[in-house]
Amino acid sequence: MDVHPRWLFHLILTLLIIKSTQSQGTDCTNPINLSGKCINIRSCTPLLDLLRTYGSSAATFLRNSMCGFDGRDPKVCCPISESNVDENGNEFPTTPSPEPPLRNTSYGPLFAPQCGQSNGPIPKIVGGVPAILGTWPWIAILGYRSTKHPNRPSWLCGGTLISSRHVLTAAHCVYLRRDLYVVRLGELNLDDTVDDGANPVDISIDKATAHPDYNHNQYTDDIAMIRLAHDVQFTPNLQPICLPFVKELIGRNFVNSIPFIAGWGSIYYRGPSALALQQLQLPVVEPETCVNAFKRFNTAVIDNRVICAGFAKGGKDACQGDSGGPLMYPLGKSFYIIGVVSYGFRCAERGIPGVYTKVEKYTDFITSNLD
Repeated sequence: MDVHPRWLFHLILTLLIIKSTQSQGTDCTNPINLSGKCINIRSCTPLLDLLRTYGSSAATFLRNSMCGFDGRDPKVCCPISESNVDENGNEFPTTPSPEPPLRNTSYGPLFAPQCGQSNGPIPKIVGGVPAILGTWPWIAILGYRSTKHPNRPSWLCGGTLISSRHVLTAAHCVYLRRDLYVVRLGELNLDDTVDDGANPVDISIDKATAHPDYNHNQYTDDIAMIRLAHDVQFTPNLQPICLPFVKELIGRNFVNSIPFIAGWGSIYYRGPSALALQQLQLPVVEPETCVNAFKRFNTAVIDNRVICAGFAKGGKDACQGDSGGPLMYPLGKSFYIIGVVSYGFRCAERGIPGVYTKVEKYTDFITSNLD
């Protein structure tokens, strides 16, 4: 019988090992510090869907996700939770479906394997009430240096954790604010003498970036990104919220829905700030209603970049200190940030809703600042 030379056996074995190695994605970390596998972009469904849905708006994120080449195809760091790799890191083929799953058409998986998971009861809130620990684990509060109290920060704005290292807030909270220096996460009651079970963490700010088109007179494009000095460790009471880049939310005006807000803002106009985190539901109003409400304010710009929410009779609203905080919409078992608290007239004035920057309109700004 024929006998293959020993060198041929070793050659075949070597080629098999090389092929096996190439089929496995090496460990990597994506631009927002989530673990992934470095695989051919053709096998990374979430990044392909990202590219199909948002085109050039997703270019920066995709470019920063590159980790090599497979022939002429780029390889990308594909989040483990959504990549087409098995538990051993081996790629497997995908079958296109006419209606891809929700999670494969969103930015959410790119930011965290799980997001928007509340760990507290979500009752129907008809008035501002104190929140329970874990209900809003993504809520942040921004601290500013104070000459009056040099040994502790003044908590003047809110924010929302969207990744392990990034907080979304309002541009007017960071614009020309050299005194902004710290973000607190996982807090419930700002009174240190209250035993509320929270274990808040204070993290220094590496960089705060207001939207380049922000107009401080008209409050247009009132959105900003904060990069923290280091990653946060997720816990049940410290989690990121989901971003609204999913097909169920894109293009919606949210009229007749009643999303949530939460923050430590003033209890009433020019009143003291709340020490305990407050939560509230507000109805989204028709754009025309909002335009009419702000007609007497020459500088107000009400267009498709904002969401307006509030009760016609007034009495309940975001207030000073809530700026930069989230307008949150539940979808399935997750919460999504659909708006950022921007401005209003005083607080809870009759017939004048609050104005929220619509997060969906700022895809490119958000992804380009995930460095």
